[in-house]
Amino acid sequence: MPVQALAADEIDHGSSDHAEGGLLEAMGLKPKLIIIQAAGFLIVLLVLNKFVFGKVGGILDDRQNEIVSRMNKLENDQAKLDQLTSETQQRLNEIEAEARTKIQEAVEHGELERQQILEQARQEAAAQIEHAQAEIQRDKDAAILELRGQIAEIAISAASQVIDQQLDQSTHQHIIDEYVSRLPEAPNV
Repeated sequence: MPVQALAADEIDHGSSDHAEGGLLEAMGLKPKLIIIQAAGFLIVLLVLNKFVFGKVGGILDDRQNEIVSRMNKLENDQAKLDQLTSETQQRLNEIEAEARTKIQEAVEHGELERQQILEQARQEAAAQIEHAQAEIQRDKDAAILELRGQIAEIAISAASQVIDQQLDQSTHQHIIDEYVSRLPEAPNV
């Protein structure tokens, strides 16, 4: 405001200065007014620089430093995340390999147990077959002996009817032994 008042004062008294100003005044420019306005501008610029631009510049510098700091932290965090991701993937691969190994071991162990169970079942079946064959052979031998005795009795009975005579014990035994020896041997099963 003081600059404008001074400029207005100069306009009122400017008729005498008009001749002194020459070319600048002919163009409508007053050198004193330009100098006063330049000085006012410099004063305002210095005040703004001291009180406004310094604080704004400091705030902008602080903000720039904060942004750079955050960017560095983000880069560090990203690097750590990448490292953790890599370590996690590596551990997952190791766990998967361990799982495959354990599964393979379990399959091999199961196969070994299956073979042992089958072998034990074969041995038990063979033992039962042997036992059954021995029992069958005993039953067969007992049946043959019983059959021979019955055949002998039938033969004696038939012979005594044919001869119509009574045989003594020694003759009777001799006829039985002779008849039994003529019987064909039973084939082995």
